Amino acid sequence: MAHSPKHLKQMGNLVAHAKERPVRELVDEYETLLLEAMAMKPSAAKHTNVLHHMMGYFKKELTAEEKREVLEVIEDYRRGLIPLIVPVTLMNHFVRKYKQAYLKAQTYLNPQPDGAAAS
Repeated sequence: MAHSPKHLKQMGNLVAHAKERPVRELVDEYETLLLEAMAMKPSAAKHTNVLHHMMGYFKKELTAEEKREVLEVIEDYRRGLIPLIVPVTLMNHFVRKYKQAYLKAQTYLNPQPDGAAAS
Protein backbone atom coordinates (compact mmCIF):
# COMPACT_ATOMS: atom_id res chain seq x y z
CA MET A 1 0.00 0.00 0.00
CA ALA A 2 2.85 2.42 0.78
CA HIS A 3 4.47 1.70 -2.58
CA SER A 4 1.47 1.50 -4.93
CA PRO A 5 -2.19 1.33 -3.91
CA LYS A 6 -2.98 0.63 -7.58
CA HIS A 7 -0.81 -2.50 -7.61
CA LEU A 8 -2.21 -3.59 -4.24
CA LYS A 9 -5.73 -3.43 -5.67
CA GLN A 10 -4.69 -5.44 -8.74
CA MET A 11 -2.99 -8.07 -6.56
CA GLY A 12 -6.06 -8.31 -4.34
CA ASN A 13 -8.22 -8.82 -7.41
CA LEU A 14 -5.93 -11.62 -8.59
CA VAL A 15 -6.19 -13.39 -5.25
CA ALA A 16 -9.97 -12.90 -5.12
CA HIS A 17 -10.30 -14.70 -8.47
CA ALA A 18 -7.50 -17.21 -7.92
CA LYS A 19 -9.64 -20.25 -8.69
CA GLU A 20 -10.36 -18.98 -12.17
CA ARG A 21 -6.74 -19.25 -13.36
CA PRO A 22 -3.94 -21.79 -13.44
CA VAL A 23 -1.77 -21.50 -10.32
CA ARG A 24 1.50 -20.91 -12.20
CA GLU A 25 -0.06 -18.09 -14.25
CA LEU A 26 -1.49 -16.53 -11.10
CA VAL A 27 1.83 -16.70 -9.24
CA ASP A 28 3.73 -15.24 -12.20
CA GLU A 29 1.34 -12.31 -12.57
CA TYR A 30 1.25 -11.68 -8.82
CA GLU A 31 5.06 -11.70 -8.68
CA THR A 32 5.27 -9.26 -11.59
CA LEU A 33 2.84 -6.87 -9.90
CA LEU A 34 4.64 -7.17 -6.57
CA LEU A 35 8.04 -6.42 -8.09
CA GLU A 36 6.61 -3.45 -10.01
CA ALA A 37 5.03 -2.11 -6.82
CA MET A 38 8.17 -2.55 -4.75
CA ALA A 39 10.17 -0.66 -7.37
CA MET A 40 8.02 2.41 -6.72
CA LYS A 41 9.20 4.75 -4.00
CA PRO A 42 6.81 5.26 -1.10
CA SER A 43 5.84 8.88 -0.51
CA ALA A 44 4.70 10.75 2.58
CA ALA A 45 1.20 10.84 1.09
CA LYS A 46 1.17 7.06 0.59
CA HIS A 47 2.54 6.44 4.10
CA THR A 48 -0.13 8.79 5.45
CA ASN A 49 -2.77 6.73 3.63
CA VAL A 50 -1.38 3.52 5.18
CA LEU A 51 -1.38 5.05 8.67
CA HIS A 52 -4.99 6.24 8.31
CA HIS A 53 -5.95 2.79 7.03
CA MET A 54 -4.33 1.15 10.07
CA MET A 55 -6.10 3.58 12.37
CA GLY A 56 -9.38 2.17 11.08
CA TYR A 57 -8.58 -1.12 12.81
CA PHE A 58 -8.92 0.71 16.14
CA LYS A 59 -12.09 2.71 15.45
CA LYS A 60 -13.98 1.04 18.29
CA GLU A 61 -11.10 0.91 20.76
CA LEU A 62 -9.41 4.31 20.64
CA THR A 63 -10.68 6.97 22.99
CA ALA A 64 -11.41 10.43 21.58
CA GLU A 65 -8.11 11.65 23.02
CA GLU A 66 -6.17 8.74 21.48
CA LYS A 67 -7.79 9.38 18.08
CA ARG A 68 -6.84 13.04 18.31
CA GLU A 69 -3.26 12.11 19.21
CA VAL A 70 -2.92 9.64 16.33
CA LEU A 71 -4.38 12.06 13.80
CA GLU A 72 -2.11 14.84 15.05
CA VAL A 73 1.00 12.66 14.82
CA ILE A 74 0.05 11.44 11.33
CA GLU A 75 -0.52 15.03 10.19
CA ASP A 76 2.81 16.12 11.68
CA TYR A 77 4.48 13.33 9.71
CA ARG A 78 2.65 14.29 6.49
CA ARG A 79 3.81 17.87 6.89
CA GLY A 80 7.43 16.73 7.35
CA LEU A 81 7.67 17.85 10.98
CA ILE A 82 8.52 14.41 12.38
CA PRO A 83 10.01 11.19 10.93
CA LEU A 84 7.90 8.16 9.96
CA ILE A 85 9.15 6.20 12.98
CA VAL A 86 7.07 8.40 15.28
CA PRO A 87 3.61 7.43 13.96
CA VAL A 88 4.80 3.85 13.40
CA THR A 89 5.89 3.64 17.05
CA LEU A 90 2.56 5.05 18.18
CA MET A 91 0.69 2.51 16.02
CA ASN A 92 2.79 -0.29 17.51
CA HIS A 93 1.82 0.97 20.98
CA PHE A 94 -1.88 0.67 20.12
CA VAL A 95 -1.33 -2.71 18.45
CA ARG A 96 0.04 -4.00 21.75
CA LYS A 97 -2.45 -2.16 23.95
CA TYR A 98 -5.51 -3.37 22.04
CA LYS A 99 -4.05 -6.74 20.98
CA GLN A 100 -4.62 -6.15 17.26
CA ALA A 101 -3.28 -9.45 15.85
CA TYR A 102 -3.65 -8.61 12.15
CA LEU A 103 -1.62 -5.41 12.39
CA LYS A 104 0.92 -7.03 14.69
CA ALA A 105 1.77 -9.44 11.86
CA GLN A 106 2.29 -6.65 9.31
CA THR A 107 5.85 -6.10 8.09
CA TYR A 108 5.09 -2.38 7.79
CA LEU A 109 5.09 -2.06 11.57
CA ASN A 110 7.97 -4.48 12.11
CA PRO A 111 10.28 -4.27 9.09
CA GLN A 112 13.22 -6.11 10.66
CA PRO A 113 13.12 -9.89 11.15
CA ASP A 114 12.67 -11.08 14.74
CA GLY A 115 15.91 -10.86 16.64
CA ALA A 116 17.56 -8.50 14.16
CA ALA A 117 19.19 -5.51 15.78
CA ALA A 118 19.22 -2.14 14.10
CA SER A 119 22.67 -1.24 12.82
